[in-house]
Amino acid sequence: MNWSVRRVAGNGGGLAPFIGMAVIFVFFMSTIVVFAQQKSPQGNVLNLYGAPVGAVLPDGKITNPYGTSIGSVDSQGNIFNVSKMVIGKVDAGGNVTNQSGTLLCTVDAQGNVYNVNGTKIGLVNAGGNIFLIGGAARLIFYMQGRGK
Repeated sequence: MNWSVRRVAGNGGGLAPFIGMAVIFVFFMSTIVVFAQQKSPQGNVLNLYGAPVGAVLPDGKITNPYGTSIGSVDSQGNIFNVSKMVIGKVDAGGNVTNQSGTLLCTVDAQGNVYNVNGTKIGLVNAGGNIFLIGGAARLIFYMQGRGK
């Protein structure tokens, strides 16, 4: 016996593999473009490994590492969340407290951030401005639970 398979649909089936490959190619290219457009983290607030975890700007605005505002600090050391509510304070000596006055961390003019046990938890490059350094420490390290 001699068995054979006949094509019922005619000759149109010859393009199916090429169309399938074209669809897969378009899908992968669009995925690559989406990932290529994602910003890499940036900022002058660094974790212990030197990776940016946020930024503090000269005007006191504090952002996450992708540039989204998360709060601010004013020239008197009051620290505000993004809703403009006071969530802490930094004094001229570098003590950073929450809104209840509980000490969270200390900072120095070199930008080092220390938890209450004296362990360094990060660095803020803010040109020695103790208020900017402390505000960034409160918003970035303690709002996200990294300072504990």
